[in-house]
Amino acid sequence: MDRFEFIIEENNNSEFLSMDKFWESISKNNSTYSQNKFSPFSDKLDFFYICLFVGLKNEKKEDLSKYKRSQIIDKWTRSLRDSKAVDYILGLYLTKITKGFENDKSKINIILNKVLDHNSDTKLSKDGMIELHQYAFAGYILILKDLDNKMPSTLVKFFNVVYNLIK
Repeated sequence: MDRFEFIIEENNNSEFLSMDKFWESISKNNSTYSQNKFSPFSDKLDFFYICLFVGLKNEKKEDLSKYKRSQIIDKWTRSLRDSKAVDYILGLYLTKITKGFENDKSKINIILNKVLDHNSDTKLSKDGMIELHQYAFAGYILILKDLDNKMPSTLVKFFNVVYNLIK
């Protein structure tokens, strides 16, 4: 796994709401919903990051093998290496996985060597990408659960759900 991915379906669950469909309901690019002209979301990675925040905050990981996934193909790939957002997300992720080891430099080094790869566009190793996705997918599942497995009726509803999950 070397690119960010979305869940497209859950194994043995034809009712599952894919991340792509959910994304369409909140993105600025969707003209079906008039509220979306005010949406701050124009990049799929923004939604991935929000799901990741929710998963990290709630300390939840999801089993990736339960889902069929697809790579996020979006304009983010052009500027990912220069994006400061990646650095912020990486900082939050590293803070979470090194929590409790603040005084053990050797343990922190082992963790960092396992999850980082400075030659990759994401700055994460394969292990790091897998764990990041486990958190992000768990965040998505928590968001869906709060929405009764439906798309949000409004952007405000979506933001309220996210707020309640991270406060």
